[in-house]
Amino acid sequence: MSSRKIAIVGGGLAGLYAAYRLQGLGIDWELFEARPRLGGRILSTPAGGLDLGPTWFWPDCQPRLQALASELGLETFAQYGDGDALIERWGTQVQRRPGYTSGNLSLRIEGGSGRMVQALAERLPAQRVFLQSELQRIALENDGACLSLAGSGPVRIGFRAVWLAIPPRLAARLRFTPALPTDVVEKLVEVPTWMASHAKYVARYARPFWRESGLSGDAFSGIGPLAEVHDAGHAGGAALFGFLGLSAAQRRAMDAPALMTACRAQLVRLFGEAAAHPIDESLQDWAQEPLTATEDDQIPPRWHGLQDLTGLLDGHAQQRLRLIGSEAGGEQAGYMEGALLAVERAVQALPSD
Repeated sequence: MSSRKIAIVGGGLAGLYAAYRLQGLGIDWELFEARPRLGGRILSTPAGGLDLGPTWFWPDCQPRLQALASELGLETFAQYGDGDALIERWGTQVQRRPGYTSGNLSLRIEGGSGRMVQALAERLPAQRVFLQSELQRIALENDGACLSLAGSGPVRIGFRAVWLAIPPRLAARLRFTPALPTDVVEKLVEVPTWMASHAKYVARYARPFWRESGLSGDAFSGIGPLAEVHDAGHAGGAALFGFLGLSAAQRRAMDAPALMTACRAQLVRLFGEAAAHPIDESLQDWAQEPLTATEDDQIPPRWHGLQDLTGLLDGHAQQRLRLIGSEAGGEQAGYMEGALLAVERAVQALPSD
């Protein structure tokens, strides 16, 4: 392998896939992840493999993810959608809506999206993956780059390029030498981190009692705290999950046990007393994750906007710096597919030497 390494900053899907692709091309690399775990916004519960981050993908328009799952030997299955949906509004009883299907075209990874993270990590040499290694400064030199890690971490030298597999808003907070132009930093800050303002609740059960009652598990509420609920079951067991409709500020005003109690009570309103007794439950508030969300991410964007980040750093960094996180995934920005697409574009742009 070449001694001219590429530094990958971020150990989510984009960072791991970048390492996997570079390794396959015989290009040396090192990966730095600030968290004590890999996965980034992909996080599955240890028990049951329930997704606290992204869970769905759509093979018709996201073929790379389907192909990678097959390459890694991962099974996929269709989101359960048979049965009635529930609608909850103020001042009315919960209504059943026959024939509603929300996920007939969406697929999930058996065992949770975290299985893809695990499968990629297992194919990479552990000595090149550095956890709890938060990057603070990037010094761009004539023919490469040096990285300075937080605290007393060493300065890493000898990289021919740095691939940033992190949200653009987090990239804007890094210190660069020489400094990034103001207009570039402003452009980075403008890009919302997809789903960073959201929180997700999951509850695991001994059996899918809602299916037994002819319900799909889909529910939509104007009361909350869950704005929508879906079946999260797979071969490993039964579960429900929901997205909280409370704002990040409202969630911060309550502690996690109180939020989970309120979510559980809502599931009882929707699905009956059987919902009161989950095997276990989890809550993940991404807005309170400083390695995911900034203060600009506390309010969700009004639409899933697409930002063209192609070549944003080229003029300043001369190919030594590249954005490869999901938000740089063009038409698939924010999705898991976007992470793969951004990496593929970076691979295609590698110099022939």
